[in-house]
Amino acid sequence: MTLPVLGREARRAALLVSTAVDDGGRRVSLHLANQGRRALIVVLSHRAGLAVTDERVLPKLAALGAVSCGADTAEDGRRLSAVLDL
Repeated sequence: MTLPVLGREARRAALLVSTAVDDGGRRVSLHLANQGRRALIVVLSHRAGLAVTDERVLPKLAALGAVSCGADTAEDGRRLSAVLDL
């Protein structure tokens, strides 16, 4: 998926959301939190039975400046997360 021209913060969030949308679940959940000039973004795809993640997603997030990022799967779908400096 090609992301539109956005600021760096928006590109990081868009990458997480577009990855979850591409999973093809019935819906996508987006959770945001902030503390101490950092933001946590967590996206859940709501499609069970997926591999942990596309191996290209986490390096892309790191290249966009994520402080940390991760992916895992649960009964309710794939979860992607990133901590970002604001």
